[in-house]
Amino acid sequence: MNIIYLEGKEELLVYVKPLWENTRDYHSRISTYFSSKFSSQSSESRKRLWKLMKAEFKPNYDTNRKKLADIIPLAAPFTVYIEQTRYCNFKCFYCIHATRDKEDGEFRKLGFSVKHMDFEMYKTIVSQLKEFTEPIKRIVFSGLGEPLMNPRLPEMVKLAVEAKIADRVEIITNGLLLTPETSRKLIDAGITNINISVQGVSKERYKETCGVEIDFDEYVKNLSYLYSIKGNTQIYIKAIDATLKSKEEEEKFFNIFGNICDKIYIEHLIVMQQQMGELKKIVDGTKNFYNEELDLNRKVCAQSFYFLQIGCDYDTFPCPVPGLPKSLSMGNIKDNTIKEIWNGEKRREHLRTMLSYQKDSIPECNNCTCFNAINNPLENLDPDAPRLLKLFE
Repeated sequence: MNIIYLEGKEELLVYVKPLWENTRDYHSRISTYFSSKFSSQSSESRKRLWKLMKAEFKPNYDTNRKKLADIIPLAAPFTVYIEQTRYCNFKCFYCIHATRDKEDGEFRKLGFSVKHMDFEMYKTIVSQLKEFTEPIKRIVFSGLGEPLMNPRLPEMVKLAVEAKIADRVEIITNGLLLTPETSRKLIDAGITNINISVQGVSKERYKETCGVEIDFDEYVKNLSYLYSIKGNTQIYIKAIDATLKSKEEEEKFFNIFGNICDKIYIEHLIVMQQQMGELKKIVDGTKNFYNEELDLNRKVCAQSFYFLQIGCDYDTFPCPVPGLPKSLSMGNIKDNTIKEIWNGEKRREHLRTMLSYQKDSIPECNNCTCFNAINNPLENLDPDAPRLLKLFE
């Protein structure tokens, strides 16, 4: 674990950038470090540190996990991503949206167009998700677009919350449209988690990363307001390492956002969309999202066994990667219910292919760098694959 400890006249900043190999002992490592560090600090300094450091330095996934091989097949997905819009207000250099205005760009080549999910179809999705006998852990509004571009997002959140279809209802957003009015609507709707992707620590960096001009001071002010009214809603703020160009910018990131969220982290840039293959020239492909060393020998995609993504065109996919081609669809909810698709033969065949160590025979999965995005031993299905294969025959 690399830790930079900075102390000034009026403030104390702890910057933690975990590089551990095994996330199971994350909390004990943090606790051990803080205990040893605080023992050499005065009582006053220690209290001042805890008072200032509101956010936990923690990646945005649950480390309290069960061994996946012991609980599959699952009666219901753990996580459902809903792509309720393909509009985006950014053109980040690492995203396929950077190509959307180009005639020969990947966005158009794949047949994508900017659109919102039909609200009546969304209500059908919520109704169908209620058919599962086991509770869904997370509903996440995310996909190829920016969720807040859909003006009916607060209504969608409220509908999901009131339907009690999941333990948590979340969004992943760039946060630019989190005005005080929108933040109040989301909080009133009962949203449980708001995950915000920061793209820099200045308006200049936003222009470079996202291709847009923003009022950065207003942006920070709006996020501060959100934090002040959040109630029980959990706020997670993260930046991608490629958008922070120096240690000074990383420190500035923590200084600006560390006290207006519950968790904060710097994630590693990976090539999430295969269409953005040019990024492989500049990306460290040996690390995952959370700066963990990738298990490059892992063969089975664990996410396929507990994830479901519902796209803007109502196709369903076995993982959270945005911009997946229709060829990987497990079925369209206009033709079958979500429960039928989850238990259907096409998905089962996909899982059998995974458990046969044939992931790379699936064209859309061949070069994927996301399948072991959570490099937790409890998600490793490789040793149990022969036994598990019989459960899907």
